[in-house]
Amino acid sequence: MPKITILRSFKRYREDELNIKTSAIIQSLTGNPHFPTPQPSLEEINQSRIAFLDALVASKTGSKQATLYKKECRSILEKQLELLGLYVNMNCFDNEVIAQSSGFDVKKKGKPVGILAKPSNLTIVNGPVKGTLIANIDRINRAKSYIYQITTSPLTETSIWETHVSSRKKIEIENLQSGTEYAIKVAAVGKEPILVYSDVVFSYVL
Repeated sequence: MPKITILRSFKRYREDELNIKTSAIIQSLTGNPHFPTPQPSLEEINQSRIAFLDALVASKTGSKQATLYKKECRSILEKQLELLGLYVNMNCFDNEVIAQSSGFDVKKKGKPVGILAKPSNLTIVNGPVKGTLIANIDRINRAKSYIYQITTSPLTETSIWETHVSSRKKIEIENLQSGTEYAIKVAAVGKEPILVYSDVVFSYVL
């Protein structure tokens, strides 16, 4: 079973958002049978929330001392929420539904990449040097590299494909025979060993 991770950092929240999120967590954990003894207690968390709100209002005067005190109150609240998040993480038993019932955010699970998509929009143009072709395709998400294969036309069952590997979606193939038509196809390489090749595209070399 995938491990559940509670997001315990609150630095991304604006001041008003932090108050709203803290209130939501307190409400979600109040009477929640899955988390009967929150540590720190919900009363402590709420006291820190109120202290932060009061300091926030006081800081509107622009006083440097009031601003520093607001930051101190926020730091205390964030540390307490981090400890509370650790308590939730340890007591949710890696159950996502239970974890989400706490009011905390849960880290999204990474989805398996699977077989990469079939490359599309394969374009072939002559390169700047005689006897070269430049092949390019649309970028494929999570592709580690690209395998280009090329052979002379016409295609037959005995055609021999020459392979070129590129870390980029665009490649320049050299040392080709001028005046010859070539067939080119490409596949994206990911974690899965299965390769899905594009449709074959034909192009003459100048």
